[in-house]
Amino acid sequence: MSEQAMPAMSFPREGGCQCGGVRYAVTCEPTALYCCHCTNCQAQGGSAFAMSMLVPRDGFAFIKGEPKRFDFVADSGNGKIGWCCPDCGVRLMHDTEGRDSITVRAGTLDGAGELRPVGHIWTRSAQAWMKFDETDLIYEKAPEDGYTALKEKWAHQQASRAG
Repeated sequence: MSEQAMPAMSFPREGGCQCGGVRYAVTCEPTALYCCHCTNCQAQGGSAFAMSMLVPRDGFAFIKGEPKRFDFVADSGNGKIGWCCPDCGVRLMHDTEGRDSITVRAGTLDGAGELRPVGHIWTRSAQAWMKFDETDLIYEKAPEDGYTALKEKWAHQQASRAG
């Protein structure tokens, strides 16, 4: 199915950890979806990158279980708060104080296979074998525009998939 033929992802939608002990709900339309290639995302996920979904603060809630908090410093030098399952250890989301959105680890969302990221950040840390689509937005570090271009491209993608 081509990107245009694929329907837009609908919300509200739930997600959770691998063992099912912690569940969450995203109750409103996310504002962006991108892949992060920073060294923190690589280490925390044991992978080459993490899919990150920006969600307005009031559009996210834990609905089952009690996630464990952990604090870390991002490649940018900013302090962040992460939330994971205390049993299976899956990272579910993180928060940066002062931002209007939280970042959900999009791979933990039910139906994540329907997602199509619109860009990549922290590509200076990307694996050497990583190939980027020429239509994606590419950032060597964090976007300096406050993620505006990623948000606009996500909105356009969702609108074109909706028909």
